[in-house]
Amino acid sequence: SGHDDEVFVLETHPFDPRIMMSAGHDGNIYIWDLSKGVKIRNFFNMIEGQGHGAIFDCKFSADGQHFACTDSHGHLLVFGFGCSKAYEKIPDQM
Repeated sequence: SGHDDEVFVLETHPFDPRIMMSAGHDGNIYIWDLSKGVKIRNFFNMIEGQGHGAIFDCKFSADGQHFACTDSHGHLLVFGFGCSKAYEKIPDQM
């Protein structure tokens, strides 16, 4: 099964046509293996004390090992495939 709400992102992997990323209003970011029709990774945008943030956009890095997303709270999230947590979150105020 997939998303529970609207999907805002469908992004193909930069060099592996079998891999696609989807993300949306439910706060989930899924990495799909299209050749097998299965999710291979799931990332969730939980915001402490506020529930989840809808994902508005995502892009893979040029090497395909990381991706960046923006959410409904104005956050920039950077993920890698070594873990399912954000590598870095931009501070609320800079």
